[in-house]
Amino acid sequence: MRFFLKSIIGFFMLLLISSQAFAQSNPFAGVWLTDVKSHLTIKACQEGLCGYITKVSIRPELYEKNKQEIDKVGIQNAPDYFNKDPDLRSRRLLGLQILMLDKQEAPTVFSGKIYNPEDGKTYSGKLELINYNQLRLTGCAYLGLICQSEDWYRVSASR
Repeated sequence: MRFFLKSIIGFFMLLLISSQAFAQSNPFAGVWLTDVKSHLTIKACQEGLCGYITKVSIRPELYEKNKQEIDKVGIQNAPDYFNKDPDLRSRRLLGLQILMLDKQEAPTVFSGKIYNPEDGKTYSGKLELINYNQLRLTGCAYLGLICQSEDWYRVSASR
């Protein structure tokens, strides 16, 4: 029993060390706080970098417009109301992939497609590592003529 317990502890220590090493080798990886206070988890994927909503937060003005529907299901179960495809409007925002960044332009810049659940549109854009705790997301429309940026901040383990 003692050997088994030591093996389990050793396994989890190895897992912790390897996940920390991965995060250090890929500074984009981790949980990020968006400007609307949602959490987005970014990790390496087959395409390059992928980002998934792991905590849902909705802007107050969007919440007020959809209050009854959101209150019925709860904010963490809110569906993709504004998707342009009616067949996708029932999918949950929680767990939804919104970043598909398949091109590394520089060591600190990835570009690709960004889905915005606030308007249901997909934009071309890029994600730039400003420093280890800050990212800048830039989404563009109309062939890159109109762009908008927002900064995201790494969520610490204590949050």
